[in-house]
Amino acid sequence: MRLSRLCFNVCNAAQQADFYTSLLGMEQLGEDAGPAFGYHQDQALLEFRESPRKAYAPAGDDLYWKIGITLQNLDYAVEYLTSQGWPVSAPRQFRDIGYMCHLTDPEGLHIELLQQGFEGNHGAIPNAGHPIGAQAILAHLTLRVANLDAAKDAFGGAMGMRLMSVQPVPERDFSLYFYSWSDAPLPEPDLEAVGNREWLWARPFTLLELQHLEAASAVRAPRPDEAGFAGFAYGGDELTYLSADRLSHIL
Repeated sequence: MRLSRLCFNVCNAAQQADFYTSLLGMEQLGEDAGPAFGYHQDQALLEFRESPRKAYAPAGDDLYWKIGITLQNLDYAVEYLTSQGWPVSAPRQFRDIGYMCHLTDPEGLHIELLQQGFEGNHGAIPNAGHPIGAQAILAHLTLRVANLDAAKDAFGGAMGMRLMSVQPVPERDFSLYFYSWSDAPLPEPDLEAVGNREWLWARPFTLLELQHLEAASAVRAPRPDEAGFAGFAYGGDELTYLSADRLSHIL
């Protein structure tokens, strides 16, 4: 069981494909189910569905927050993006969570680049291949959650996922919950242990990250006429698709 496809409605699918392959070093994979893009078949793939829609405009109550890409050497990736003229925030160590930066794709969808090690604990610079693709994992789909109990019932109950990490951020009134189907033992049994986090960022599969907004009453999926996150597919040989609209009503 794994997250298989992360689906987005977009205004220009060709532009998206060029950005993720040329700039972020993904490959076109998954031909049987239509074009999709990623770093490895065992990780989630990105699928872009083009149709005439109102452009995506991110908001703080959106169901979708970001995708996360983890890297061995974040500074090297940022230097490459800057050399290509693509805007990216300056890397920084955010609390005891990770060394990260942020950017947006051509459709305005948020992306987080997260080093697998904390600040100062970087891996080697890739000596071959794409500067980002040669060191990257499509590591997270991050969704916002208003109803944490419903989210736990949906993902930890009905879908059988395992809660692998809990990361409170009290000064910003949210907490992060990371789910997967992996049965790999944690370095430390405490789900809030900081010692698990660098290990978690290096897992070779895509995690589902939930940002629980403690003061929110609901999260919003795009309207039918809007571009944006459309849903995700998960499973093994047979896939189950959950639309953004259905997820927003659950969460």
